[in-house]
Amino acid sequence: MQKAFIFYQHQKIPFEIPPNWKLLTFAQFSDYSIRRNVRELTKNALRKPIHAKALKDSLSPSDKVAIVVEDLTRASPKKLILETLLEEVNAFNIPTESISVIIALGTHRGMTAEELESTFGRELINRYEFLNHDCHATDLMPVARLKTGREVKINRKAYEATFRIGIGSIFPHPMNGFGGGGKIIFPGVADFDAIREHHFKYTFHEGTGLGKIKGNVFYDEVCSISRLAKLDFVINSILDQKDQVYDMVSGDPVSAHLAGIEKSKDIISQRFFRKADLTIITSFPYTEGPQIVKPLIPASMVTKDGGCIILAADCTGNLPDDFIDAFERFHSKYGNNLLRAVLDHFENNRLIMDGGAIDFNMALGLTLALQHRFKIILVSKDIPRVTGERMGFLYADDLEHAFELSESICSPNPEVHIIPSGGVILPVI
Repeated sequence: MQKAFIFYQHQKIPFEIPPNWKLLTFAQFSDYSIRRNVRELTKNALRKPIHAKALKDSLSPSDKVAIVVEDLTRASPKKLILETLLEEVNAFNIPTESISVIIALGTHRGMTAEELESTFGRELINRYEFLNHDCHATDLMPVARLKTGREVKINRKAYEATFRIGIGSIFPHPMNGFGGGGKIIFPGVADFDAIREHHFKYTFHEGTGLGKIKGNVFYDEVCSISRLAKLDFVINSILDQKDQVYDMVSGDPVSAHLAGIEKSKDIISQRFFRKADLTIITSFPYTEGPQIVKPLIPASMVTKDGGCIILAADCTGNLPDDFIDAFERFHSKYGNNLLRAVLDHFENNRLIMDGGAIDFNMALGLTLALQHRFKIILVSKDIPRVTGERMGFLYADDLEHAFELSESICSPNPEVHIIPSGGVILPVI
């Protein structure tokens, strides 16, 4: 038997694959044993901003500062970064009441009071103004237009600030190439209609994709809107294969982001020499609702069309009935024409999940399109069989059962890739 492991529920889970399987790739990353000091990384990044003035040369006591921070769907150590940033900002004698912290939700759910306190601490919450962005708010302010002509509006607090700082993180993203950079503004604090039109227009565009920057129209428009919305400065964590901070960059929202992307590529790129019959991948580090299907994207890049993907998904919650119903309804209505139906919805700016957030619709669209191309087996301790099957997945109770099922539907002697950390890998073919 051939031994391997996956990361599941933040633990390394060992397993063996059958001896008749040919293991092409075990995408195990180098193990960085040194845990990084986030405060020191933040201070060092702030001392050496990329293509931007240092904050001490940019801020004055008269400024109104908006600090836009990514939400709980991202794993960055937000409190430590924010505390370190605020220590520096406070040295410029900016009044506390002139500083706002805006949670960049995009169309995600808002953070509860308990989540805000547990994430940032009571001291920060009591001292500064914290607010959830609302993509449906009536007081959003226009800053630009999409190439389609749709007006883009952003959070009023961010609009009225004289200086805007974004705190985000860099890791592979299925449409934008990489997270971080200008995404903190668009879609982070933008309006629902503009986010929907932009995402639906470019999600299945030829240049859009995981790890792609050059020629990526999705990414280009994010950068353009963030410039027009006057995002002044970013602090971006670079996340490693364990979803921990490896390094940090700060400075110009585009230039610093690009520099961070190059560092990210160095640690999360994995070479695959050919596509496999079967790919075993985990949702790690994603655990939140629709985020858990994102690793299907890298799996699809290294699996033969018509092949099999085993997704081991750790899901802590936020799989609402409407989301599951949308899967079931779409499968029932479109059957073997899933891909064409998804493309039709996106091309015509139509939601698959009516009234659902854009991230749910993205998850639906991408997953349904991949279910058209691959046989996908879901393994999860958190998602019941009936739910997984309503979502259109084949379902297995554990990896051993999934292996047996894959042999019956794919190949009894498959060539196999194993990807232990599905959310933090950039496949290079």
